Order: sequence, then C-alpha cells, then structure tokens
Amino acid sequence: MPDQPDDDQMEFDPDYRGLRPNADRGREPRIVAGQLGHRMVSLAALVERVEAAFLDEYGLDSPALLEADTAPKRVKLILETAEYVFSVESVSLSNEERAQVISSAYSNLFSYGPLDAFFLDEAVTTIALDGPDKAAVRYGPGELTPVGPLFQDREQYERIIRRMLLDAGAELRPEQPIMEVGLVAGKRPVCLNLVAPPVTTQLTADIRVHPSLALSLDDLTASGFMTGQAAALLRAIVASSHGVMVVGEPVSGKTTLLNALARLLPGEGGVAVQRAGELSLPDSMTNLMVRWPVEGESGITFGEQITRALETQPDYLLLDEIRADEPHSIAPLLETLDVPRQIWSFRGTVFAKRLQSALSMLARRADFGGGEELVRALYERLPFVLSVLNYNGQLRLWSVAEWQFRDSPDYPTYVLLMHTEGGELKFTGERPARELSLPDRFWE
Repeated sequence: MPDQPDDDQMEFDPDYRGLRPNADRGREPRIVAGQLGHRMVSLAALVERVEAAFLDEYGLDSPALLEADTAPKRVKLILETAEYVFSVESVSLSNEERAQVISSAYSNLFSYGPLDAFFLDEAVTTIALDGPDKAAVRYGPGELTPVGPLFQDREQYERIIRRMLLDAGAELRPEQPIMEVGLVAGKRPVCLNLVAPPVTTQLTADIRVHPSLALSLDDLTASGFMTGQAAALLRAIVASSHGVMVVGEPVSGKTTLLNALARLLPGEGGVAVQRAGELSLPDSMTNLMVRWPVEGESGITFGEQITRALETQPDYLLLDEIRADEPHSIAPLLETLDVPRQIWSFRGTVFAKRLQSALSMLARRADFGGGEELVRALYERLPFVLSVLNYNGQLRLWSVAEWQFRDSPDYPTYVLLMHTEGGELKFTGERPARELSLPDRFWE
C-alpha cells in the first residue's frame, strides 16, 4: 500500500487540493500560540471568532449597534469583543497582530473585507475578481497584475459582493445576471460590473476605482495626458454652445477627461445621466442614475432617465455613457427638435472610419423609421469629438476632431484639428467650421 500523506501534507501540498489546485496558495495561516502554549491558533481563525462573538452579542440591529453610527464607535465595540476573545483563547499578540485582527474583523463586518486596502491605495484603478480564488489589480493605466487569493472562501467573497451591491442600492437576482452599479468606497467613486451564473460558471466582478479628487485640465496637462494647447482648445469647445463627444475604449481615460470637462460647466441648468455615478459633479447639477429593481420596486433604465432629463428642459445634458448596444436610449436625443446641448461619453474606437460606421449605425438603429435624418442629427448635435487612448501604458488625449459637412449636405467629413503623430499631439493645419472663442494666432 502506498504511503499516506500526513495532515500537514494534505493541507499545503498542491497535489492534494482536489478540484481547486493552488486555491489555498496565499492563504497559508499566520499562527500564534493559544491556551498558554498548549495549542496554536491562526490569526484568520481569531478574526472569525471575533466576528462570530460580535454577531452573537450585537446581531445586525441591536440598539447598541444602531447607536454605533460612526466608524470609531463601531471599532470600539469590536475592540471590546476582541479583548474578550483574546482572553478566552489565552493568546498573547503583538500590537501589530492585535491591530490586524481588529481591522480585518471591522472590514468583514462593516466594509469590503480584503478589498479595503486596494480602495485606500490611490494608485489602484481596477480590481478584477474571477471567483474567490483568482484576483488581479491594475495600477494606473498598466496591465492587470495577479494578486491573492484575497478571500478565505466563497461565502466571504459573495458576502462582500452582496454588501457592495446593497451600498449601491441594488441586489443580485437570477433574472439580472449582468449588472453595472456605482458606489463610494471611502471617498473614491467605484463602478462594480458583475457577471453571474448562468452567463458564467461563477460570480465575477470587474471593479473600476476612480481618484478621490477628480483631475482638472491643468492636472491632465501636467501629467502628460494632453498639451497646453489642447487644453486651451478644449476650454474653448466647452465654453461654446456646441455638442461634444468623448470617445474611447474601456480604460482609456473617458471618465477622467469627462470629469475635467464637467468642472468647466455651470452646475445650474445642467442634468447628468449616469450608469454608475463615476463622475464627480458640482452639487448644483441635477444627477440622474440608473436604478436597479430592489425588493419589489421597479428600476429605471438609462434610456428612461434620459427621457426624464429632457422633460426638465435643461440647458445641457451630460451623458455617461452611450453604448452601441442601446440605440433606443438615444432616440429622444436625436428626434426631438428643441433639444439641449449634449455632452456624451461614448464607448467606441478612436479610428475615424470605424467610429463613423459605429455612430451612423447607432443613429439608424435608434429609430428604423427615421431614415438618415437621425444620422445627420447626431453629427450636427455632437460636432466635436475628443478621442482618448491608452498609448504605451499612458492615458492620452489622442485627437480633437470636428464633423464638417464639406462635400455633402448629408454625410460629414471627420476633420482632425489635432492628432497624435510619433507620440506627440499636434495641430493638423485644419480649422473648425463652427465658431470658437479663439484668436486666429492660436492656430498658427
């Protein structure tokens, strides 16, 4: 008979992990002595015992817990529970270990568990979770870097995801396996994209994390996102009455640029329609969000919020973001004669021919009976195009363009005013057809 593996081998040897090979790599316990040295206890086990004791004592809605309406008050309650558990287990912990146990218990009970550390790191821009065992993090505009595993088990993973949904005013339902919601973690806007079974074999999450303070055009110029001349051109476009479209693929800087443009707009008279609340807007600007159905209450779609926004007759609309797979949502923006100025974020390519094809198809699909009238309306109402791109690991303003009806009254030409060549954003020699408050010498 072959030798049987001992307990330690069963715990740590990847050959004996069954259907989840390497699932526990990175979860090796940190051990401390307990019961006066007669047995060993892991810090993770202490955290679990503190959490269990806390829930046994306070539950989820006890008067003491309801009164603990701030983080310091909650930490105090957890500290009292932790001291009791340490005493029962007879463990002697360093100050660092005690702080780790209390911090982990707090995150698991009231916040987002192992994700909290990433939300505190301003360099983190994306957290990708493929079930409880696989995680990756993007720092800045770079590539995703594998980390973790972050969660102890599937139960903790799903509990944290459901808490994020709850804080976003949503819930996971079998009939809506694909969701995009927004929340605030600390002071940072967070967009949570979920895909659940049966679309995937397990719950996956893509979490976009934005800076706690939105960047201005001056900040973007200093960072190399754009040149000073480009910033001056963008200020003139925003100060005009013309529509603007910010175009780019995911993780290209659309939200970053749209936030900077929003800071130049007057808050009064404007309405923003957002999918996940990723924009940092002036308090005076009306903000309409997609709402998911919760506990019998019906939701409100992106298109329905656009219709509501138009009913208020605003001076301008700020829309984040328009997508090619939802053409009917934009129909009112193109069919209505007296519409406000529009500023869109559009998920799409930065290359002219493919962009024009995508936008024309979007307008045609918005209303199949509208013919080419809606196509022309789109280009007339959103003449300026600001394209952004992740170029060699750096977010960049790639081009500034205008749709100009030069050769045909029906089909516009995509005229580049500024374009990146050799890694440098330059003037092309073309001038805008629409009036901007810029002197002639600006284009020289």
